[in-house]
Amino acid sequence: MRLTQIEINGFKSFAKKQELTFPEGITAIIGPNGCGKSNIADAFRFVLGEQSARALRGKKVEDFIFGGTEKRRALSFCEVSLHFDNTDGELKTPYQEVCITRRAYRSGESEYYINRASCRLKDIHELFRDTGVGKDGYSIIGQGRVSEIISEKSADRRTAFEEAAGVMKYRARKEEAERKLLNTQKNLVRLDDILLELEGRIEPLREQSEKAIKYLKLREELRDIEVNLYIYQYEKSNERIKQISVNLEQIREQIELAEGSGSALAAALSEGEDTERKISAAISEVSQKLLAATTSVEAHSGEEKVLNERIGALERERERLISESAFAKQGIEERSVLKAELEKKIERFAADVSAAEQEIEKISKTLSECEAELSGKEEELESHKQSMMDRLNRLSDAKSRISRLDAMKSALLRRIDAIGDEKAAVAEEGEKLRAENDECEALKAELASERNKIKEKYDAAISHVNVINQEIFASRQEERRLGNELESVRSRSRVLSEMKRAHEGYYSSVRDLLRDAERDTSLSSQIEGVVAELISVPAEYETAIEMALGSALQNIVVPTEQEAKRVIEYLRSKKYGRATMLPVSAMRSRLLTNEERSCLNVEGCFGVASELISFSPRYRGIAENLLGRTVIVRDLDVGIAINKKARSSFRIATLLGDIMNPGGSMTGGSAQKREFSLLGRERELEQLKDKAKQIEKNTADIGIKIEELEHKLEEANAAVALQTEELRKLDIKRASLKEKHDIVLQYVEKNRLSMDKYDSELTQINDNIHDIDSQCTAAAELESGLNSGNASTAEDIKRVQAEIVSLRSRQQSIADDLTSLKVRHVAAKKEYDASCGELTRTVREIDSLVRSSKNNTDSINEIASEIASHRDKLVSMSADISGERSEVDALTDEMRSLEEERAAKLRYVDELRERRDRDNADLNEMRERMHRFELNLNRQQLELENMTTRIWQDYELTYENALPYRRQIAVNATHIRADELRSEIRALGEVNTASVEDYRNVVERHTQLKAQCDDLKQAEIDLTEIIKRLTVTMEREFAEQFKQIRENFSETFTELFHGGRAELMLSDKDDILNCDIDIIAQPPGKKLQLLSLLSGGEQALTAIALLFAILKLKPTAFCILDEIDTSLDEANVDNFAEYLKKYSAETQFIIITHRKGSMSVCDSLYGVSMEEKGVSRLISARFDDNTESA
Repeated sequence: MRLTQIEINGFKSFAKKQELTFPEGITAIIGPNGCGKSNIADAFRFVLGEQSARALRGKKVEDFIFGGTEKRRALSFCEVSLHFDNTDGELKTPYQEVCITRRAYRSGESEYYINRASCRLKDIHELFRDTGVGKDGYSIIGQGRVSEIISEKSADRRTAFEEAAGVMKYRARKEEAERKLLNTQKNLVRLDDILLELEGRIEPLREQSEKAIKYLKLREELRDIEVNLYIYQYEKSNERIKQISVNLEQIREQIELAEGSGSALAAALSEGEDTERKISAAISEVSQKLLAATTSVEAHSGEEKVLNERIGALERERERLISESAFAKQGIEERSVLKAELEKKIERFAADVSAAEQEIEKISKTLSECEAELSGKEEELESHKQSMMDRLNRLSDAKSRISRLDAMKSALLRRIDAIGDEKAAVAEEGEKLRAENDECEALKAELASERNKIKEKYDAAISHVNVINQEIFASRQEERRLGNELESVRSRSRVLSEMKRAHEGYYSSVRDLLRDAERDTSLSSQIEGVVAELISVPAEYETAIEMALGSALQNIVVPTEQEAKRVIEYLRSKKYGRATMLPVSAMRSRLLTNEERSCLNVEGCFGVASELISFSPRYRGIAENLLGRTVIVRDLDVGIAINKKARSSFRIATLLGDIMNPGGSMTGGSAQKREFSLLGRERELEQLKDKAKQIEKNTADIGIKIEELEHKLEEANAAVALQTEELRKLDIKRASLKEKHDIVLQYVEKNRLSMDKYDSELTQINDNIHDIDSQCTAAAELESGLNSGNASTAEDIKRVQAEIVSLRSRQQSIADDLTSLKVRHVAAKKEYDASCGELTRTVREIDSLVRSSKNNTDSINEIASEIASHRDKLVSMSADISGERSEVDALTDEMRSLEEERAAKLRYVDELRERRDRDNADLNEMRERMHRFELNLNRQQLELENMTTRIWQDYELTYENALPYRRQIAVNATHIRADELRSEIRALGEVNTASVEDYRNVVERHTQLKAQCDDLKQAEIDLTEIIKRLTVTMEREFAEQFKQIRENFSETFTELFHGGRAELMLSDKDDILNCDIDIIAQPPGKKLQLLSLLSGGEQALTAIALLFAILKLKPTAFCILDEIDTSLDEANVDNFAEYLKKYSAETQFIIITHRKGSMSVCDSLYGVSMEEKGVSRLISARFDDNTESA
């Protein structure tokens, strides 16, 4: 593989497309500073896939694209291409010429190409794998590499060696694994703390949860019992109401009947008194009937004539329908013949379509078989090609192996010559090092004492920092706690505000009415508010006042009785339910008498309830009506004492909510705690606002304290940093001394072992040369066998290609036949579909004619029926006329009987008077019974309403909603069980129902965190094992590669300096991955010493020698040297140039330089100028023909 050309377009200062052609040998790129020479080296890094903008001397991709000048506009992209000659097949691709391209846009996107075909960056890395070419290899060496080696920082120098040894990828993996291990350990500590906290909460929550579950079960059972008792009592009450209603309805009906009978009797009496007048009226009525009968006879005679005319018209319509039916039968016969012909035609076309489909299936199968055979041949061809490609790759590997083995043999022979010179210098060097060892021991003791004093100051400063950090941590914890508390306060305030806005806690009727009033101004003007919102109660009296008022808290205050009436009508129209109205104009005060007030002089009595609350003077009548006769006391003992003195004449309420009613009854016990009291809602909102302000103030104070502590921490950290710097300076001195001392000790030990090492090395070298000769012979035999195999595979490829051409021709012929057959199939299918359509139309016409014929037949039958009906009417009408004539005779007889009827009516009047007296007595008794039924009905309805209200208040259930809970119960036993359940619930005391969910969540979280903890522990073990394996791999790889680099460095140093010797030393062989790497050099005529003690030019040339030693370890087809000769003096430049010329026989060099000595050995020169500001331009020259091109 050889680099032939680079094309640069729009990259950095290269505004126009520039091409650099690289012939064999050495090519130099020269030019003044700032003209853009190093941009060419950056272009190589760019196209080889460098992703770090910093490595390309920029900050972002946009910096690499030509940005424009005063005369040129900026470009939108840049592109760099490298061209390679791959005749030797080193790149694993069948192409003899390879071009890789990278194009970048201002958006930051990049595109990659191989031979102008789009690819991935990974494909380019894969192409150059094991060739030494790449952004991470040593195919591009700049001044940065030289600086890394001569740097006094051990880390920089080690980086260069680790990159060369190929362990950087392992170190990155190891560091990543160590970071993960540290994070895992931190997470384990955090999880352990959380688990410890959760374990402390589980047991208390479990006990609370069990108690809550028991409470909920008891409460659910009690709810079930009370609901079923309600259903039972509701239905019983309903049955009683229904029975009473039935009885009431019956008695009302009896009263109505009795009242109706009395009216009838009165009417009969009146009729008897005017008997003669009624008889005359009856005679007149009979005369009118005689006239009506005569008129009817004449009317029936006219109707008889009309019926005869209608019968004639119906006979004519029947004849017409019979004619149409005959025509329809003829049409049905003609279309039946056509239908038979179409069915035969469809059968013929269906056979044609079926035959065409069978032929298509047969040819399609033949085509599939042909395509399968073609696919098999193509796979066979691909297999032969892959086989040839594998042999070509193996052949390339064999050639490369032979070249590498020859190079290794030459290097071993040179090493044999060098060993003899090295033996002589070892003895002289040992004496000088032993003297230096004694001096180092004394200095080490002095520095250790000084370090102990500084360490004491450092420990004190660290302790102070830790104390401040603990204070800051505690303050931040308090700040977070206050933040959580503030959020809790704000959350509760929002809940209370929303409940107030939505009127939560009120009965549904009151709530719905208030919500409507908010939207309806006319309704709002009639309502002044609810009692709970119009009074203000001190916190200590809230429970007592709330229990004393009860449902009256939700009474609605209105101005007058008229507004009360309108609001009640509104409730009824909306079906919202019932509510109590308190008209301001009608409510009157109900106060204690002076005698009753004298009974209040008892310790523990706080006063009259209406005097302990606040309200507007407008509502005094309402407040004193509701609470003017209610006294607030400390407890029941005080209440009993007052009650005895006042003879239970007014109501008493205790602070716990117990009530002593007028008359002596007492109500009390435990009441379910209400989280959101109607009376305390407004007060709590104000308290929450004040509490939020106080928390905000405390949070601000904590913030100021944290700022002060952080300022102190900065001062303490500065003190730590000062002591740390003192320790660092001292440690640098100790490290420098240790470095020098270790070097001396290493050389003393080395003197003792050198002779044995050299003898062993000579034996090993001879064995290696013998092995190399054997491997060369085997590689040559393999090359011969692969060439033979390729010839045979080429013949197979030609044969299979010919078969593929024949199969493709056959495939096309079959496909053409199939297309033609499909066309015929489509035509036959179209004929078949047309015939089917015509058949369908014919069948529809036949059906239509059949329906028409049937309709005509039905009409004929109906006409016949109608004619028969008319004829029957004629017969009936004749009979009616005869009857009416008989009626005239009967009316004449009736007039004679009227006289006889008048005498009978007089007797009947006397009987009616007696009956009237008896009926009046019975009616009075029934009205008394009806009144008793109405009273009983009202009582039952009131009881039912009270039951319904109570079940709604307790469980928000109506009768219909309660029905799904119905079950069979024993009433007496159920009442007993309900009392037992209430006792058990009271015995449980305070119950936290939320603890059930809290316990489940805590247990679930504990389980999850425990699993995570186990996973982290396993991850900790896995990561530790990975770190160990990576460390072993790194040590093995580094040791092997370092040994080879050391040998190569010894050779390149001697060649570059024309003598002298150099060594690479590890300061600690037991820790080769972290110890310092020392470069010991002895230029000709000087003593052996560390690299840092050499002159600047000697350091640079030594570093270059080391870079070439690494390059030998990782050979590459070409190498770009970017001004690495800058620090060399003229003599060393000549040595560098001479070595470069010698090495160029194996590697193609492109050097960026402005040193004449380096230019003198070049075969080609490219000059870079900047005639136009900001735009680089190339000029090329060949020394053999002195031609130039721009």
